[in-house]
Amino acid sequence: MIQSQIHPHFGHTLADHFMDHHRDPLSLHGPVVHVKSIIKKVEEDIQNDQGDWHQHFIVHSIQVIDIVGADKSLVTDEAFCAIRYGDNLGLKERIPGLKEGEEIELKGEYIDKNHALKGIGNPGDPVIHFTHHPVGFVNYQGEHYE
Repeated sequence: MIQSQIHPHFGHTLADHFMDHHRDPLSLHGPVVHVKSIIKKVEEDIQNDQGDWHQHFIVHSIQVIDIVGADKSLVTDEAFCAIRYGDNLGLKERIPGLKEGEEIELKGEYIDKNHALKGIGNPGDPVIHFTHHPVGFVNYQGEHYE
């Protein structure tokens, strides 16, 4: 069984050690995962209360390439992805043409099912977010976004 670690400043986190990106206010203090997966479902883009835009989709058949801050057994076969875009904190623009059944490569912060929040588009799956600078990136159809 995977246990949460207690960080002296941030409380519960699944990361097994402090990482520089945990200082960022967008961080949920999780480990960083690099995966290849298949897009299962593409949701509509949403704009949150603060005006930030996000592309939402669910991936499955996740293959872990690398993980920093936790054991790869933490990563399940399906995850919800939230990709911020359109401002200086996320990607410059949305990723065009996301399609179900297509392969996608992601690097970002991984939040397990027990710590992820259910919300618009997310039925309660683990979450891969922070898929932009300074933590992650997205590779889709030969294009690299960060």
